Amino acid sequence: MSRRSWIILSLAMDALAVNLAILAAFLVRFGWPLPAFNMDAYQRVLIPLTIGQLLIFLLVDLYDPAAERSGPQLLGTVVKGALIGLVALVAMSFLLRAFSFPRTVIAVTFFTQTLLVWGWRRAAAGLLRVRWPERRVVVVGDAEDVRPVLERLQSVERWGYRVVALVSAGAEPMGGLGGYPVFASVEDLPALLERERPHQLIVATPSRHRRILEQLATSTFFRGEILVTPELYEMHLGEIDFTLLDDFPLLRLSAGDPPLWQDAAKVALERAAAALLLVVLSPVFGAVALAVLVSSGRPVLYRQVRSGLAQRPFALLKFRTMVPDAETEGPVLARKDDPRVTRVGYWLRVSRLDEWPQLWNVMRGEMSLVGPRPERPEFVRDFIAEDPLYAERFRVRPGITGLAQVSGGYGTEAHVKMRFDLMYIYHRSPALDLRILLRTVKVVLVGRGAL
Repeated sequence: MSRRSWIILSLAMDALAVNLAILAAFLVRFGWPLPAFNMDAYQRVLIPLTIGQLLIFLLVDLYDPAAERSGPQLLGTVVKGALIGLVALVAMSFLLRAFSFPRTVIAVTFFTQTLLVWGWRRAAAGLLRVRWPERRVVVVGDAEDVRPVLERLQSVERWGYRVVALVSAGAEPMGGLGGYPVFASVEDLPALLERERPHQLIVATPSRHRRILEQLATSTFFRGEILVTPELYEMHLGEIDFTLLDDFPLLRLSAGDPPLWQDAAKVALERAAAALLLVVLSPVFGAVALAVLVSSGRPVLYRQVRSGLAQRPFALLKFRTMVPDAETEGPVLARKDDPRVTRVGYWLRVSRLDEWPQLWNVMRGEMSLVGPRPERPEFVRDFIAEDPLYAERFRVRPGITGLAQVSGGYGTEAHVKMRFDLMYIYHRSPALDLRILLRTVKVVLVGRGAL
């Protein structure tokens, strides 16, 4: 049986167990036939009660493979979920005015539900063989740090974890660790990742993570999860994203790329939003175009080649804010108080209106609303040569606004902006995009930051 089939079976059987437990409790309390008053109340809460209990089981990790342990551990998880469910049942009965669940029914429901949910899982564990999807893991670090990580990975092999390689991050040889393929240097990582395509990379020696991340930046093939064993510094952080490997804590540096369907949905939603905004804001575009034309002539729009997703070039659009022929001597990075900026251009930059034509690039799928700002190919080559981590910016589509733009200034150095960009890339989510968009509105209104 596949993992998906097991989860579907678990949901169906748990839903059945929850409702059988309530009906059995009614039978114990009232006998047959069941009173119409009680059955009417039960039918009113049946759907929200069932969905709520399944969500509670999800909350206590009953559907997490690592939490589905046999014997007392599984029983403890089921008891915890059933207890929380009973509290929810009492609260729901009160809110829906369904006062027909006597204390006897609630008590019998708890014991019956616990027995049914735990019992069918114990029976299924002996009859069914569940094939969890393989999770290929590469572990990097010094030998003494790698050993405890390997012990935990071996204990969860039944959940699909498989160590495909070990990479030594120190000078000491890595021997006696279970016969896994061993690579002698972190410099071997890019070729190893291309060949093995692992789902997770675990850095067992946290002091080496900078060097390892630099090697990851040179690999275009690894898009998995990056986990690091935390040091004392990380343990003192107020907010950290961590996970557990059995009983071993790991700090999540990167959750990996989102599923393809999620990226496709994000692109489709943003393209539709961009098309709508282009129509709604067309009067503003007309007024800005007229201001640029009257103040400094043609061209109104400025086209410039930028590097997008996977460093693919595209033509970025923006309202012209500099004097014509501002780069007769070649490409020059923008800077604070740039003398090439016109009076109208200065106002457009402060109000961020110069970037709004890039909604066209979003509608074409070349950009996103939120992401790292696109840079020119001439500067990209220099930045990557100076710091290989800069290549990580091209894992996502560039954006009209981004974390760097709502946090820094127009003249903020490129290497500082890169830190904001990497923070966004490694932790991007719809919630983070929404926060950045809301902060962008604030930046536009008060005239701070840089787009």
